[in-house]
Amino acid sequence: MSEKNVDLDQILNEFKDYAPIRSQRSQPAAPRQRQPEPETPAPEIREPVREEPQPEMPRVREPEVREPVRREPPRWLPVAITAALLLVSCLCLGWILRNVHPGSGTVVSTKPAVNLSRRADLQPGETQTLTPEPVAESQDPGTEDPTEPAVPAKIHYVIEEGAVVAPDPNPDCFGNISINEPEKVLDVIRQAREYGLLGEDETVAFDPNVTFYYDEDIEYYLDETILVICWKEVIDGNTCSFAEVKIADASQFRRKFADNTFASANQYYSSELHKSTNAVVSMNADFYQNRDFGVVVYDRTLYRFPTSTYTGNFKKYNCLETCFVNGEGDFLFTELGQSFTEEELKQYIADNDILFSMSFGPVLVRDGQVLQCEWYPVGEIDRGYSRAGIGQVDKLHYLYMSLNHSPEQTARWSVNEFARHFGEKPVVNAYCLDGGQTGELVFQGRAYNHVDWGNERPVSDNIYFATAIGGTEVSE
Repeated sequence: MSEKNVDLDQILNEFKDYAPIRSQRSQPAAPRQRQPEPETPAPEIREPVREEPQPEMPRVREPEVREPVRREPPRWLPVAITAALLLVSCLCLGWILRNVHPGSGTVVSTKPAVNLSRRADLQPGETQTLTPEPVAESQDPGTEDPTEPAVPAKIHYVIEEGAVVAPDPNPDCFGNISINEPEKVLDVIRQAREYGLLGEDETVAFDPNVTFYYDEDIEYYLDETILVICWKEVIDGNTCSFAEVKIADASQFRRKFADNTFASANQYYSSELHKSTNAVVSMNADFYQNRDFGVVVYDRTLYRFPTSTYTGNFKKYNCLETCFVNGEGDFLFTELGQSFTEEELKQYIADNDILFSMSFGPVLVRDGQVLQCEWYPVGEIDRGYSRAGIGQVDKLHYLYMSLNHSPEQTARWSVNEFARHFGEKPVVNAYCLDGGQTGELVFQGRAYNHVDWGNERPVSDNIYFATAIGGTEVSE
């Protein structure tokens, strides 16, 4: 600004001439008197407070909230849910009717168990009778509810008594397993347990850890009524052939006479007898027609009981230990030199339901104990020789064993050596059959073992095991 003095009054007077000219028509409004405004107290002057700057918080984006979209369910969904629930209900009801028996509880077999053990107090000349053991009743018949639905009876197959031909085996039930994969046989055994043919805890003779002979596969047959396993095993440097058999009914364990007649003049190869009976597996028996002594029972009938004196120091009927097979498929033995009359033997056959006999011997294993033989009239017991025998592992469970020549080696076992090795298998009882060239195991229509001299020998008889599928149905 200039330091000159400014005259304000003079400046205001100069501007009066430029004031706007008001309209002549408009009258100036009377001035309104303004009400005095209340006095407002002066604001209190405060010192400004200095605030510390706060760190800026990150901005959180609020989630976008959307209104849920409501969808109507398909029209078919309730119908599908209802159908599924109905199906599940029907399946549950069917399972209950099939598996839950009226008044079910602990199931006890009503079939009497047979004691296979030999009496300790058995005296020389005394025969042993297998006595069925008493079985407890599973439940009080009066507690059954007649309104409950009846449980379908289990079908059991048997081969009719007197039948000379068994049902045909199913070709699809035969199988081969390489000796390089013997553990696969355990799958066959598990299947037999699922069928109920083998008990869950029942011992089997087959062992995948043995030394198998190189020239033959393991062969088997399995259906709901029979299991057969055939294998060759090297024992003590010798080749042994085995057939383990489990059957569902004793009628499947059978004996075959040439021409189905006692003392027929004809003889046949074992493979021919095998095929003529539809056997699953067969083996030699005692070759009864090769000698004129020893007891012969066939189809529950006593055919031979010679009473004349033998050329040696023993009688014909008791110079051998006889193996009887009863209606339950169990082995019963007589002892060497045991005395009984013809009438007593007939009564024994009737009392013990003897189906057939085998007269060769001796007894190799009795009640789990290996026996020592000091003298016997047949079988060249002290010589190294080919051997054959059959043992009982358990109820309706058998093991056939043969020692034969092999292409590399001639068989060399005495009867006692054969008994010792047979006793190493899980057999309760075992009996020696005719061996040598007679000893033959036939499976799938041919000799499974290596027959001595490589040729079959015509024989008068054999024993065999057959399937019961296709036989008579019996409700249990």
